[in-house]
Amino acid sequence: MNLLLILSEIDLMANIQKGVLETIIFSVLGIIFCVLGYKVVDWLVPGNMGKQIADDKNLALAVVAGAMILGICIIVAASIHG
Repeated sequence: MNLLLILSEIDLMANIQKGVLETIIFSVLGIIFCVLGYKVVDWLVPGNMGKQIADDKNLALAVVAGAMILGICIIVAASIHG
């Protein structure tokens, strides 16, 4: 009986480790795709979005960029989740 309990605990730990590893991998992929999406949009629009937001204090562009990043993150999360 003790052997069965030990084997079930080992299986549980393997499942937890697999879940943690998958979470880390998908989190890193999600962040990479989010940053890549921001860079693509920054490349497509005229001017430099980062400079406009940081130096010129363009609040409207900051709101649009934040909404864009949130939208990209939702799309990436949906594609990862399946």
